Amino acid sequence: MRLGAESWDDRGRTVVELNGELDLFTAPLLRDVLFGLTSDGKYFLAVEMSSLAFLDSSGLGVLIGAAKRANAGGGGLCLAGARENVLKVLRITGLMRVMPAFPTLEEAFGWLDELRARRLAEPQ
Repeated sequence: MRLGAESWDDRGRTVVELNGELDLFTAPLLRDVLFGLTSDGKYFLAVEMSSLAFLDSSGLGVLIGAAKRANAGGGGLCLAGARENVLKVLRITGLMRVMPAFPTLEEAFGWLDELRARRLAEPQ
């Protein structure tokens, strides 16, 4: 199965909607999409995963790299709609601290908005 990755912007937040499987063979596609977004200065990212059927360690590596780039740019990356098997891996590995996961995109937007407000309030 292939990976679909569409991105769109919503009030300063960028959503990447995934569908299919994120594995060793499809991870480079997502890496290119996420790298392109952060290269364009889009650092407040929500990855919508409700239609993602499978995720392996290669996919996690891509997400971690993107989260680090987003953080370095003053933003952050979070996940929305991840299935329980993905959430379990995030909890066990402690990656929930690197990229928090939310049941809905609206909750992810709330986190991104709070993060932006905190970053703007920090002394320069």
